Amino acid sequence: MRPSLEKLRLLARSPLAWVLAGVVVLHGIGIGWGLPATEGWDDDGVAPRDFLYGVAETFTPGHFYTYPPLHLILLALLTSPVWIVGLVRSPSLSPRDVVHEFLNVPYMTTFALVARAVAVVMSIGVVFTLSKVAEELGGRRAGLAVAVVVGLNAPFAYYAQTSNLEVPYCFWASFALLYLVRAIVRQRPGELRWMALFAAFATATKDQAAALFVLGVPATLVLWFVLDPWPRANARVVWKEAGIVVVLALGTVLAIDGALMNPSGFSARIGFLLGSASQDHASYAKTLAGRLHLMRDSAFAFSHFYPAPFSLLALSGMGVVAAANSPAKRVGGAAPILLALSSFTLFNCLARRTDDRFLLPQMLILGLYSGLGLDAAVFAVPRPLARATPVLAGALLAWGLFECAAVDVALLHDTRYDAEAWLAAHVEPGDALEVYGNQVYLPRLPSWAHTVRVDERPVDKRNPLVGATEVLDRYENVEQRQPRWIVVPESTIWMYLVDKSDYERTGRVMTPGQQAAQRDSAARSYFRDLVAGRRGYSLAHVSEWTSTFWPHVQIHGSTGQTIRILERIAGEKPSSP
Repeated sequence: MRPSLEKLRLLARSPLAWVLAGVVVLHGIGIGWGLPATEGWDDDGVAPRDFLYGVAETFTPGHFYTYPPLHLILLALLTSPVWIVGLVRSPSLSPRDVVHEFLNVPYMTTFALVARAVAVVMSIGVVFTLSKVAEELGGRRAGLAVAVVVGLNAPFAYYAQTSNLEVPYCFWASFALLYLVRAIVRQRPGELRWMALFAAFATATKDQAAALFVLGVPATLVLWFVLDPWPRANARVVWKEAGIVVVLALGTVLAIDGALMNPSGFSARIGFLLGSASQDHASYAKTLAGRLHLMRDSAFAFSHFYPAPFSLLALSGMGVVAAANSPAKRVGGAAPILLALSSFTLFNCLARRTDDRFLLPQMLILGLYSGLGLDAAVFAVPRPLARATPVLAGALLAWGLFECAAVDVALLHDTRYDAEAWLAAHVEPGDALEVYGNQVYLPRLPSWAHTVRVDERPVDKRNPLVGATEVLDRYENVEQRQPRWIVVPESTIWMYLVDKSDYERTGRVMTPGQQAAQRDSAARSYFRDLVAGRRGYSLAHVSEWTSTFWPHVQIHGSTGQTIRILERIAGEKPSSP
């Protein structure tokens, strides 16, 4: 008992423990966002609906799932008591009966909460591990500064409270980085095996992770040989470990990814990743201008993650590691940025994407350098500035905390909550209510309404909207359907309303789906008329971000969106054909 109490006392006196506790609050306060429900609001998340399906598809011969299975398997194991109960209660084990049983609020909500709780824990792991990387380079004080800065990464706070795979793969990747740095700084090449294992886990969680290591690790090893005499003197040992690393990493990825059990499905998924999964969602043109715009937008995106002045701290932190007193620490200090550049080159530039989630690993690494720069700015400045820098640093961290807290406020006061309250107060039992698009963008709809989802996609290709009647029809045929209410999220219709020329003027290109929406003149006309109060419908209510204190946070098309609720004007015919 006494050793346990002593450990608790030591933990209570640890500044890092208090920082991590604060990050837990920032990363966990919005965990119930949009719940309870049969679907989450975290767009592209794997829970509550996809992770069990993903495991089954990965290991079914000839089939494949969008993402690798490691995290899906972990979630399946953690939620097994729940889905086993569901299987027992299902009338049969036919897919139809099992899905019908699982698509109930208790199962789906539990699945979502478990997945989000795992993400919170893994986000703390990322902060802790990057602080340990900093300790290898600059000591405990530097590690504490890095934990503070990385914990204030705003999109990181969002993804830590979702079931998206961004935080899980960054969790494994941060451990891979730690062991890479340790192998170099401590001159222990055997640590590279752990690096390989964790890099494989990251890649088996989300394929994007491979981009960190494919160029980043070889570049780091080459730099190690160039700058440090130790690996040259021990070349045989280092190259032997490098060879083991390649075999270990590839073998682990292939084993987890289903290549051995389902080679045809694995091959099909690789083709999918190299084809439509990446190129059909590219946001920038393949031209030089498009790529220049991509690099510009990536640089400006820094201010989405941290206050802009943190960029000066990041540059300062790079200077700190470049001036380290040993070649091993200089190389170890260069390793994180080499991994970030590898990811940017092999993923962002080839996939032509700059979404927050696709820049997250690079920005976490820049947070590492910002923390090193912060430590130097506060504790290693000339005496005339020694009093001013802590004050400036405190103000800067307060700014970062405000931006990070704004993400939590956006989750806790999501505009869809306002839409739900309004619908609950105005929609009467049996009212016909029409919706469009994916349910991740929709508020939770009143169960007493007769909800109809209209889409041109075949009904069997849609993710079920529980309690709704699925209709295959053109949007503009609304006069034939005559619903009383229409609920229109901005994220569903923006592609019909945006001007293509304005969009592409910034160097961006539209995806095939967005181009199809632009070509659909009838649907474009319908949505323009609808939001303008024509087509026999008037704007009854708008749920939008109205705070004058907290900023309007928009991440992954999931937060801060505008929801329009329209009501049919009794006896009025549509004003546009």
